[in-house]
Amino acid sequence: MNAAREFFFKYALQIVVLVLVVGIMAVISPSFRGEAALFSSLERLIPLGVIAAGLAVTMIAGEFDLSVASMAAFAGAIAVQLGGLGLIPSILVATLVGVLLGSVQGWVIARLGISSLVFTVGTLILLRGATWLATDGVPVTLSDYNLSDSLMTRIGVFTPLSLTTIAVLAVLGIFLARTRWGREISSIGGARQEAVASGVKLKSRLVLAFAISGGCGALAGALSSFRGGSATPDGLANMLLLALAAVLIGGVSLTGGRGGMINVAFGIAITAVLAAGMSSIGVKAFVTELFTGVLLLVVILLEFVIARVVAHKAALRRRQPHPAVIPADMVKVMA
Repeated sequence: MNAAREFFFKYALQIVVLVLVVGIMAVISPSFRGEAALFSSLERLIPLGVIAAGLAVTMIAGEFDLSVASMAAFAGAIAVQLGGLGLIPSILVATLVGVLLGSVQGWVIARLGISSLVFTVGTLILLRGATWLATDGVPVTLSDYNLSDSLMTRIGVFTPLSLTTIAVLAVLGIFLARTRWGREISSIGGARQEAVASGVKLKSRLVLAFAISGGCGALAGALSSFRGGSATPDGLANMLLLALAAVLIGGVSLTGGRGGMINVAFGIAITAVLAAGMSSIGVKAFVTELFTGVLLLVVILLEFVIARVVAHKAALRRRQPHPAVIPADMVKVMA
């Protein structure tokens, strides 16, 4: 089996769903075609794509970071208020704050052995409250709106924002698949006890996974706030559920150990095309979220059915009797 066929069979469900969504959107919205449709879809990669990438890393590690959207809002407020430093420095500072806070989360979860789901509920609320404090409960705006101009520059169908998302997905994909630390993050999600028994350092890998998630959330929030020219204390609140839907649609497992950045890329592409297509016909955002939920349920059911069919065929193969093998010396005697 060549590489192309292997890739198709591995991601067949996501490829089929993406093609169907693109086709349906093109039919119901004649304007959603060609370069305009591609550009509109790519522009939705920030903040969704980067937040989903960070969230996926913790899920692959068998954990869950519920605080990622609050981290994005907090970092967005920091970046806007530091806008006087310039575009790049303020984004870097906000991202480093996210990495630091994510590392602290990972260390506490690993050190105490507490459920990440429970702990990050607390940090979700804490970071949202910190955002309200940082903004005094009102939207904060850039003092110089020219800072956001460079983020809106078009390079064909791309902008610096969409290219940043693609770069994040590529870097994390290479990290998870090609580096020892990345493979160990996947191993603690798929078979934690066995990974630890083989010498994987659980605590440091959990710290790293949550640091990546915090950094991605912060980067997404900073870029999104600069694009809009402002940050609000209740901003990006829906991004957690949308990012989770994208990751699950892409095929990353909630139980850890299964999936990678290619899965995330497919999930983001599917949800971005759906959102852009619905927006092109004037559908409200909450209706788009409704259809995203329906799509997620359909994909989950299809994955379940496919898994059951594969398991059934494997069981049938195990039950089939093997043909009797006559030893060579017996053949000579019979002859």
